[in-house]
Amino acid sequence: MTAHFIAVIRCNGAEDCGAETHTPFETSRASDVRAFRKQDGWRKRPTGRDICPDCWKAGHR
Repeated sequence: MTAHFIAVIRCNGAEDCGAETHTPFETSRASDVRAFRKQDGWRKRPTGRDICPDCWKAGHR
């Protein structure tokens, strides 16, 4: 049996959103995922919150 880490970024732009993103490669570093998520339209506020494209468009900033 083997195990590996997959870092996941979850949207916290709205309480009931539940959107998440991850890299297509194995990583345990959230910074790797954040660098990759920009291609999908995800954003990060100065306070550190990650917001999915749908919440951003809806104004949950």
